[in-house]
Formats: sequence, structure tokens, C-alpha cells
Amino acid sequence: MRREKAEGRRQKAKSGFTLIEILVVLVIIMILAGIIVGAAKYAQVRAARSRTQAEIATMETALESYKSDNGVYPRSTTTRSDAVNNGIDLYAALVAGPNNPKTYFTFKPNQIRFISVTQTNIIDPFGSPYNYYCNPGAVDQKNGATFDLWSYGPDGQNGTSDDIMNWGQ
Repeated sequence: MRREKAEGRRQKAKSGFTLIEILVVLVIIMILAGIIVGAAKYAQVRAARSRTQAEIATMETALESYKSDNGVYPRSTTTRSDAVNNGIDLYAALVAGPNNPKTYFTFKPNQIRFISVTQTNIIDPFGSPYNYYCNPGAVDQKNGATFDLWSYGPDGQNGTSDDIMNWGQ
């Protein structure tokens, strides 16, 4: 009888999971979750970079149309280092308004940020303003014949390797 009770206890003990087994499973799940979250973040940044490149290309086309109609690109009124303020109101140059009868680019609401009555920033997918600089012949302009249009990229800082621009990278 004692032997039967002892065997019964052993069978009950074998039917559950040990604490070590549960911890191992949890660690494996956490590692897999970390890999998935990291891959998702990487994919999100790549998608935003692609969207930024596409938006820059589309704005380049709009600026070419502007030049075709007006004979020149919209000129910057500031230095290159102040281009974060778009130099001119690039939005006003591309969208129909009091000084511009034609719309060259249609922005979505999440692409614009109104700064003041006279200044509107065009926002990149990373939440920072696009930068525009056009001062042909200036030594600090990268595209001497046209204009510079760029985003500071995911880190939002100027001059880093993740900047996205319309000139050779």
C-alpha cells in the first residue's frame, strides 16, 4: 500500500512543469519578441526613408514646374544654415495663394505645420521640417545649377550619415 501511494505521488509530480522549464520558455518568448520588435522598427524607419525620398523627388518635380512657369526657382532669403526655416516659405511657393495662382504640389494635413501667418513648414515623415536652399552661384549650395532640398532623416540632426537629400550621397 505504501508503495502504491509513493508511485501515485511520483506520477502527480511528473504531470506538472518545473519552475526552470517555465522560465526557459519565458526567456525564449522574450528573445523572440525583442527580435520581432527590432525588425518592425527597422522596417518602419526604412519605410519612412523611402517615403522621404519619394516626397523629395515629387517636390523636385513641382519646383521644376514652378521654374518652367516663373523662369527661376524660388529663391532663399536666408543662409544655408537657416534653411531649416525653408529659407523662403516653400509651401507658399508650391501651393496656390494670394501671390501664386497655381498649385504645384498638394500637401496632406500631416505634411504641413503652420508656424506663423507668413511661414509654413513642410514636414518630413520623421516629424522634422524639410530644408530648402536656393542661391545659385553660392559656394555653400550643393546643387549649383538648381536648389538643395533635404531632410535631416531619422535622427533629426544636420550633417549626419542618415540625412536624405536631392544631391549625390
